[in-house]
Amino acid sequence: MMRLVGLFIATCFTFISTPVLAWDGAVTGKVIQIDIEPSGTNYGFRVYFHSLPTMCTAGPSWAYLNSTEPNYQAIASALMLAYSSGKSVIIYSNLEAGSYCKIGYVTLLPPT
Repeated sequence: MMRLVGLFIATCFTFISTPVLAWDGAVTGKVIQIDIEPSGTNYGFRVYFHSLPTMCTAGPSWAYLNSTEPNYQAIASALMLAYSSGKSVIIYSNLEAGSYCKIGYVTLLPPT
């Protein structure tokens, strides 16, 4: 009987628990501006959303990615595609040294 109660409780927690996000910011919107810095390493690729929300906790209204990041080309290409097509994206970012939001993960949303 106790085994069934334990199994029931574990099953309930499985269905009602939500994943914890390890991000300082998760913002959904449309990209309205992209700035590209020539060296690519000084907040090289900057992204702004419509209505300029804060991109991560206590951060600015833009998020960045440097060209030295391992998946830079794929993320930059996806964000430029979203910008040119007017599609919404979710940018997950972390607050880095200097109080700037570094892009850590991007989700392209389906057309609405």
